[in-house]
Amino acid sequence: MKHLLRFIVTISLLIFASSCSDFTTTTAPVATRGIHPEGWANSAGVNFHGQYLRENNFDLQTCKSCHAADYTGGITDVSCYTCHTSAEGPEACNTCHGDFADTTGLRYAPPRAVNGDTSETYRGVGAHLSHTFDNHLRDNIDCSACHVMPQSVNSPGHIDNTPHAEVIVTNLRLTPGNAPYYDYDSLKCYNVYCHGNFQFQKDSSSYTFIYTDSLITGNNFSPKWTQLDESQGECGTCHDLPPKGHLDAGTDPTASTCGNCHTGIVDANGEITDKSKHINGKKNVFGN
Repeated sequence: MKHLLRFIVTISLLIFASSCSDFTTTTAPVATRGIHPEGWANSAGVNFHGQYLRENNFDLQTCKSCHAADYTGGITDVSCYTCHTSAEGPEACNTCHGDFADTTGLRYAPPRAVNGDTSETYRGVGAHLSHTFDNHLRDNIDCSACHVMPQSVNSPGHIDNTPHAEVIVTNLRLTPGNAPYYDYDSLKCYNVYCHGNFQFQKDSSSYTFIYTDSLITGNNFSPKWTQLDESQGECGTCHDLPPKGHLDAGTDPTASTCGNCHTGIVDANGEITDKSKHINGKKNVFGN
């Protein structure tokens, strides 16, 4: 009986050892903080949670399952607001794009793209900054000028796995003609009013003396989004100085006399002094 018992125990141990043999080929577990891998909060690390979210289409619902719907801690008792300090927390626009160093969450357009790229010549960054925050030619432009603004992170069409953000510039039209559009291949805007697709008719003007033709027109310039050498918005690029069809067209290369009629908008040095009255869809003349 004793020999039989010893035989059964030996066989059982052999079977157990055989059934566990696969464990010898597994990778050692990664050190964790709670359920997360080491470096989950380290933006420079390979396990950074921002990278994980990018790879999973920015699904913040998984965060809410443990940190609560308002990200204040939940069952983990760890608040996401410890790092995400703006009012919207992890759902602030600049969490995924924009200036992450801006704790107000207000500088929400790139210089940082959703893939983390901060290069100005990257198509997802480009001239965002000079349009939305540091515009020296006109008032800063709201995102809604070129994009459909989502009401929340989970709004339909906001995060939808498309290869690029949808750019809709059809509202940047001032006169009849070819529809404005953005070409993703050339990275250029076409037929947009703000870069010179405009025409003003002499027969509907109160100042017909300034016309040398039936129309005053812009150059309908097509700027390249990622060419940030100031040539794309240089004075005289979007319209001649003064524009075609305007009295003395082409004889004021420094725009030094523009202020004689466009008072309060441009000074004797050709510098814009009131951005709200430049590229605003109106003809601001003699203070009107």
